[in-house]
Amino acid sequence: MTDNHEEKEIFYPDGSAMYRGGVKKNDFGHDIYDGKGTIFDQEGYILFEGEFVNHMKQGNGIMYLKGQKVYHGEFIQNKKQGNGILYKEGQKHYEGHFRNDLMDGYGVLYFEKDVIEPFSELRAQHPHLNRPQFEGDFVHGMKKGKGKQYYPNGLLQYEGDFMWNRMQGAGKLYHNTETLTNEELTQGVTTLQFDGYFFEDMKHGKGKYYSRQGVLEAEGQFKEDDMTGKGTLYYENGQASYIGELVDGKKHGRGDFYNEAGKIIYSGEFIHGERLRITPEIEREIAKFQAQLDGLVGLPNAKKELHNLINFIKIQSLRVDHGLTSFPITYHLVFSGNPGTGKTTVARIIGQIYKYLGVLSSGHFVETDRAGLVAGYVGQTALKVQEVVKKATGGVLFIDEAYSLVNDKNDAFGKEAIDSLLKAMEDLRDDLVIIVAGYTELMEEFLQANPGFKSRFNHFIQFDNYSNDELYEIFAMLCKQNDYVYGELFASHMKEQLHQIPVEDMANFSNGRYIRNLFEKLVTIQSNRLIQQETITKDELMEFTEVDIVQGIAEQLFNNTF
Repeated sequence: MTDNHEEKEIFYPDGSAMYRGGVKKNDFGHDIYDGKGTIFDQEGYILFEGEFVNHMKQGNGIMYLKGQKVYHGEFIQNKKQGNGILYKEGQKHYEGHFRNDLMDGYGVLYFEKDVIEPFSELRAQHPHLNRPQFEGDFVHGMKKGKGKQYYPNGLLQYEGDFMWNRMQGAGKLYHNTETLTNEELTQGVTTLQFDGYFFEDMKHGKGKYYSRQGVLEAEGQFKEDDMTGKGTLYYENGQASYIGELVDGKKHGRGDFYNEAGKIIYSGEFIHGERLRITPEIEREIAKFQAQLDGLVGLPNAKKELHNLINFIKIQSLRVDHGLTSFPITYHLVFSGNPGTGKTTVARIIGQIYKYLGVLSSGHFVETDRAGLVAGYVGQTALKVQEVVKKATGGVLFIDEAYSLVNDKNDAFGKEAIDSLLKAMEDLRDDLVIIVAGYTELMEEFLQANPGFKSRFNHFIQFDNYSNDELYEIFAMLCKQNDYVYGELFASHMKEQLHQIPVEDMANFSNGRYIRNLFEKLVTIQSNRLIQQETITKDELMEFTEVDIVQGIAEQLFNNTF
């Protein structure tokens, strides 16, 4: 001791010892702890024994609570800092580095005694299994960084990243089991269960899942411990059994199912682990849309081709039921013909039929043209196409006047649009149907000039001009849909005028649009007639009269509407 230090005992007011050890005088002449010493509580229990500097714990020391050791290690300025051991109910709880009173740095966390008690015999027989609960990095009192976590029986549970006491980041999770092989007991680890990413102690992100026997069972995206997103399931022989979308560990969404020989059996929609089957309920929905298709005026080519496709898909579904391979085909379509021949209407119906047949996930309809796909700057077109394709994924993308995508061989922007569409057709071939439409001759020229694009299409449907009688049927249907009626004289004039149209020789005849325009102009003529009357009945509001059509003929209505 120097002259400034002395050994001294300091007491509580009741006379019991508060401190015994080295002291020195501070600048105010008061005694402060300095050197080795011991602090007591008023009941006589030791609170701390160790080194002090300027009245603060600094250096090595031991902390107690009611006679039980709670910490043994290094201190700086009254705080646990440096290497030390933390105790809980007399047992080691943590051993490692501290900073600012908290576990911080590399350390080892131990199990509580009652947790490992059931495995005491196993641990005694295999001393290398006497492992802690955790060993690795800590920050601010919690596991954060790299580390290893063990099961109570001593087997390795997890190794990898931790964040705020939880498995979070990249890591490997191992199986735990009561039945252990000699090799597992020797190595202290069972087979790998999961290798991938974790979030809050759950498998979350990309990873691979293995069976207890070490066979890869699944790989892909996980969410909250279950596979959710894109993934692959495997047979025991290592061959993929399913590649596609999963939800909560079950096949759900678009996917491909394979047999053990690697042959694709089914490609399409799955629901809650089962492939979409054509149940009586689904059959009724398909029949409803088929009836809509069959109820359209004319369109014999479209009806025949679509009935062929529907029959093909149904038979392939039955083949899958018997374990036979389904034959994959492309469902993209080319619609050729004049405007107003029902191409858009048919495309909408196809989307819904494809949905119920499992070809598409939603069957919605997105219509676009050159303006919606082609930009005016280099690199912008691809982004524009991607945006439209994203909207259409799961349904039908209908590209009207598709031949206008490429104006000439020097149209770089148009070529970029074609290339982007080709990529989308490849990447989304299982959940996107593209229908290109336009005038017959221009579509043929367009496809011939773009063989890569043409090769993606296997179904070509010609929409011929409506016949004169079919035009009359469309007019009659419009009247019925809009609550209009007419008599025989009106009908006779209408048929006579329509039969004068040379529909077979008119290259750009607008067909259904012509009839709709005709209908709207006749409604206007009827409205102008009725407005002159003082009173108007419900029946008069609904009726086209001979006067109306004669007025229309006089105004050259049938010739000026083309």
